[in-house]
Amino acid sequence: MSKFCNTLLAGVLLAISLAGHCAGQVVHVVGDAPVTLSGTVIGPLHSGSKAEGTFFQAYHLKLDRPASFDDGAACGGQRVSSLALSQPDMARLKGRAVRVKARVFCQEDRGGTYRLADVELR
Repeated sequence: MSKFCNTLLAGVLLAISLAGHCAGQVVHVVGDAPVTLSGTVIGPLHSGSKAEGTFFQAYHLKLDRPASFDDGAACGGQRVSSLALSQPDMARLKGRAVRVKARVFCQEDRGGTYRLADVELR
């Protein structure tokens, strides 16, 4: 089989795998393009350990509906119900239902989880 056919076959198998895994769920490919999400700002939520140097505190966007993201690398495919708002001054939005346009990124050193940056209210 040619290299092109192998690449094409791998892409088709990945698409089938993601379709079965997410059962109709849209999988957002993580990159530089921002996504628009809606939910309620909650928190601050804490994760990690101070002793291990992994402590993290942030406000989160609790999504109206869970969303799936895949960076094709360190964080891989994940279905999430909330995302950390990695940006200062999010306390002012606590308890508010909001719609945001933001960039999703993988924070590998904080447990390989997805977070939101460059947050703009809509």
